Amino acid sequence: MNIWKLPFRRGRLPWVIAAVLIVVAGAAVTVVTVLDEPARPHICGCKPPPDTSGLERVPRAWQDAAAHRDAQAAWRLLTPEAQRRYGSPRGLRAKLARLAPNPRGSAKWTLVDEITQGRGTPSAFLYLLVEKRTLRPAGAAVVHSRADGSADGRIDPVPGATVRILEPAARAKLDARPTMRAATGSPPAYVAVQPGGLTRGTVGAIRRPDGRDETFSEPLRPGPALIVAVEVGADGRFAYGSVRVTIR
Repeated sequence: MNIWKLPFRRGRLPWVIAAVLIVVAGAAVTVVTVLDEPARPHICGCKPPPDTSGLERVPRAWQDAAAHRDAQAAWRLLTPEAQRRYGSPRGLRAKLARLAPNPRGSAKWTLVDEITQGRGTPSAFLYLLVEKRTLRPAGAAVVHSRADGSADGRIDPVPGATVRILEPAARAKLDARPTMRAATGSPPAYVAVQPGGLTRGTVGAIRRPDGRDETFSEPLRPGPALIVAVEVGADGRFAYGSVRVTIR
């Protein structure tokens, strides 16, 4: 039977053991040093929440100018991009009849979605003009501002709804947490406008295998509701669609 001999002579073994112990001790000191190092402070570059207190005056001014077909006043309210799109006040005047909000009764501009990094940053806010009695959407506009509480925003008109809501049908009676089906590649953001206020849908709604989106984690109040689906394109522009329903 062959017996494998250790490659160390008896006289060298203590030195080898000592070297191993030194290496282990060094590793332990390194670990203790790393663990004992104070935690680095987390530096947050977050801004305060956006201040939209003065912004509602901007779509109201746009509504007034468009209703009176005052192309000069309407032109001054447009973003530079929107001005390039319409070319001149004369070019805008020809479009005002189509762009003007058309409420049939008392209506309120309601903020339904936003793109912002906080107060004092370039931001975009999607406002929907909703009739108070019927909840009919009567117009939409995107207000660009720095979200600092002032009313110095500029308008980019939204000509009409372009997001198709496939289900539910208009005036359907729904449960307090309705599912939705929209003709979009991924779930849009959902907002419910009701006489008692506004309910925002779950961030990152789940799309089921049947194509329906699970939208609201908070139950909606019984009664009429305008459910709005909002999509932001690759170019950063808003698109929306809506349906009027009744919550049981």
